[in-house]
Amino acid sequence: MARHLMVDLETLATSPDAVILTIGAVTFDPASNKIFDKLYYRVDIESCDRLGMTVNDDTVEWWSKQAADVQTEAFAEDNRVPIEEVIEKFHKFAWNCDAFWSHGATFDLVILDCYYRKLNKVPPWNFWQIRDTRTLFDLGYDPEMPKEGLHNALEDASRQAMGVQTIYRKLNRFFR
Repeated sequence: MARHLMVDLETLATSPDAVILTIGAVTFDPASNKIFDKLYYRVDIESCDRLGMTVNDDTVEWWSKQAADVQTEAFAEDNRVPIEEVIEKFHKFAWNCDAFWSHGATFDLVILDCYYRKLNKVPPWNFWQIRDTRTLFDLGYDPEMPKEGLHNALEDASRQAMGVQTIYRKLNRFFR
C-alpha cells in the first residue's frame, strides 16, 4: 500500500518566501479511500518574520475579502507554533512517504523548500516524488471533492487527497 502526502499552506504572499499562516497535511493511499494521518498547525508569524519571509499587500487584501470564519481560523492568535518546530514536526510526519502532493507544482512545496533551506535542513522529498493535483484534475475527470472548508489548510489537504483518490479510481476503471 502506497503512502502519499498531501500538503496545503495558507500564506501571506504567493512567492516562495511567503509567511505561512497555517499548514495542513494528510497521508493517504491514492489507490483506496484510506487517509492515514493528519497534521495541522497555526504558524507563529513572528518566527517567519525572523527568517526574513515575505508578506504581500495583495494577499493580505485577498484575505480581507474571505468569509469571517475563514479569516478567524487563519488569523487566530491562539495555539501558534514557531516555524522551526512546525518544520520539525512536518518532517517527522512526512518520513517514508512515497510521493508528495500539492495543489499546484509551484506553490506549497516550493514554499516549504524555501523554509527548509532557510533552516539549513533537507526536505523529506526528492524531486522525483513531487506530484501536482492541478495537472491530475485537468485530465477531464471530475475529482468529486467536497466544497466546504475552503482555505483551511487541513480541509484543503484532505479534500485534495480525496480528489486524487477519486481520479485514481476512475483511471483504474478506464485502463482495466
